[in-house]
Amino acid sequence: MTTTRFFAVASRRPVLRGIFPNRSLVLRGLALLAGASFFSALTWAGSGEVSGFGGGTTIGGGLGTHGVFGGSGAVRIGDHIHVFGDINHSTILSESISGVTGTAGLTNFGGGVDYSFGSSTNRLRPYVLAALGAGHFSAGAEGVNVSIGNSVYSGFGGGVRVYVGEHWGVKPEVRYQRYLSSVAQGTNSVLYTVGIFYQFGDR
Repeated sequence: MTTTRFFAVASRRPVLRGIFPNRSLVLRGLALLAGASFFSALTWAGSGEVSGFGGGTTIGGGLGTHGVFGGSGAVRIGDHIHVFGDINHSTILSESISGVTGTAGLTNFGGGVDYSFGSSTNRLRPYVLAALGAGHFSAGAEGVNVSIGNSVYSGFGGGVRVYVGEHWGVKPEVRYQRYLSSVAQGTNSVLYTVGIFYQFGDR
């Protein structure tokens, strides 16, 4: 039975070669089509934005206030809406006992939508946002890292884009988040950050 299948497949190879006489040409065509679709999507979206930010976060449940840093990317849809994804990290505990330093961290992975007010030509553009994501809690000591757990969060906030140049500027933002599940269920946090953004494409 196996031998029969082998000869059946082998007999079909010349037919396939006849249908696709130049497979590399077909692959190049598919690559060009994918690239055209990607740039068409960017044109439809209008522009993109990347940013890096830093600041602080205050976490409820006795976890205190800590530094936070992260980055984000966004695509603009129309004159007022950005769809974004972001990631940020904060070290929420660092302690040495008998010469051994242990740390605990919180990394948030999320995304959402922001709505900007005013004209796209304004130097100041306030915005409001809604976000959804997951926080990952971890701990480590002496090079050994342990995952504590994950918690879904939702949030909202606002900020303002201050254009310093045609395509870049600074972005102060305040965001409230509430963790909804697992290890941090019911915990509130506030992030207050300042970022530098760069936009490409149409403003």
